Amino acid sequence: MASEVPETMRAVQYADYGGPDALEVATIPVPPMAPTDVVIEVHAAGTNPVDAKLTAGYIKAWPQALPIVPGWDVAGVVKAVGASVESLKVGDEVYSYTRPAFDMAEEHPESKEEKIDATTGAYAEYAVVKAWKVAKKPTSLGFVEAAGVPLCGLTAWQGLTKHLKVVKGETVLVLGGSGGVGGFGVQWAKHLGATVIATCSAANVKYVTDLGADTVVDYRDADAVAALAGTVDKVLDCVGGDSTLTGLKALKDGGAICSTANYGLGDLVAAEGRGITGTGFLVQPSAEQLTELAAIFDSGAAKSLNVRKFPLGDAGAALMASKLGRTKGKIVLTTKHLVEEKKNVWAAGATEIEGVDDDDSFMDFM
Repeated sequence: MASEVPETMRAVQYADYGGPDALEVATIPVPPMAPTDVVIEVHAAGTNPVDAKLTAGYIKAWPQALPIVPGWDVAGVVKAVGASVESLKVGDEVYSYTRPAFDMAEEHPESKEEKIDATTGAYAEYAVVKAWKVAKKPTSLGFVEAAGVPLCGLTAWQGLTKHLKVVKGETVLVLGGSGGVGGFGVQWAKHLGATVIATCSAANVKYVTDLGADTVVDYRDADAVAALAGTVDKVLDCVGGDSTLTGLKALKDGGAICSTANYGLGDLVAAEGRGITGTGFLVQPSAEQLTELAAIFDSGAAKSLNVRKFPLGDAGAALMASKLGRTKGKIVLTTKHLVEEKKNVWAAGATEIEGVDDDDSFMDFM
């Protein structure tokens, strides 16, 4: 079943690798729809640091072909469904982590040949996505807020439940609690019944406390960081670098750490010893898990992170802001000039939100 879907759309793409200035707005064909696909009219697209890394050509080991439409987080309305799709219908308000699932061929054999190209990105007016990656969005979130959830929300959820196996009563340390993954990590860990300690800059302590952290530590406070040693059961590392070492020292003997940002984790864990285990992982798409997360939002147990909005045409500026890795909450591109009621947002009355710590400047990194 389908409503009217145009043949072409506006999209942001890059024809060669480079910085944010490599991005350009172009009119390109709407990708064809397979029987297992849905067509989503994109109202908002989330940005993530990985978008900048791919644009710069830093991850060429992943299958890809230029030109590329970046972005894997999307929220919008279903405009068409393939003949084999039964889980969704035209008119459904949805969100999705659209990443090509080239690493999931065992579970989804049809995804083996998926690659990053002009047909798989979210920085566009339409996205064509496998239905198993698409879920109905939380009714308590608008499109802009929902677009900030998929990649970061799933990363934190899979890290805490699949890799760390957090259970009620444990103490969890979230490194980088003011960022996208960390902000959801704080909330999901609380939902799972853990006592949550989080690190962030002094400027963001209130924000992370409002997300539900029981204790918030300024990562620049050496004494407070040192006091964490041997106090936690599990660590969700959303920062990498020296912060990973902080997490390892904070663990009790036999504890576990999961990192989304440090690919040398195995060597660090081995050096630390003490029976500690560690893992890094690539977050995987899952409509089933997005449905679980939507239920948590709609129960009132979680709320949107801070959201800083850019229009689609300013994707380059959004990519630069995301690349810096100092965003408080999420950066989202809007393709529709919508005035949406802010629902279930972290602070009542929040509208345009600052994107960087008060003590950090974009100009310091440009």
